[in-house]
Amino acid sequence: MIYTHAAAGIAGAVLAGILSWNVQGWRMGEQIAAIQAQHAEATAKAQSDARATEKALSDKLQEAQNNATKRENKLRNDAAAARRTADGLRDTIYALRADLPSYSQSAAAKTADTAAELLGVCADEYRSVAEQADRHAADAVMLREAWPSK
Repeated sequence: MIYTHAAAGIAGAVLAGILSWNVQGWRMGEQIAAIQAQHAEATAKAQSDARATEKALSDKLQEAQNNATKRENKLRNDAAAARRTADGLRDTIYALRADLPSYSQSAAAKTADTAAELLGVCADEYRSVAEQADRHAADAVMLREAWPSK
């Protein structure tokens, strides 16, 4: 009879142990599932944030490229207009030089004065453009040097 009670007690203890083990497994399984769900949610949010950041950078880059293309086109048009103007002035100077022998002395002097004045204005403009180009180059170097390096 003692053996029966002992066997029943041992069987009950084993059964209680197995049930406890299963209950703990269920409880831990729920915790693991909750942790996995939190991880999946955090991963999805991080991916969404990364995509948003990448899109913002891509949009900014595209806008900068579009603006650069517009500036390039404007510069080309301005250069073409300047070239046409210079060609017109060159033709005018060649015509003046060809007609100069037929001018009177006062007309020749007036033409020479006008040409000298025009050359003076051109020289001032060239100096101004060179100064602005030097400032721009200095700014570009400063920005390159100030840019953070890895």
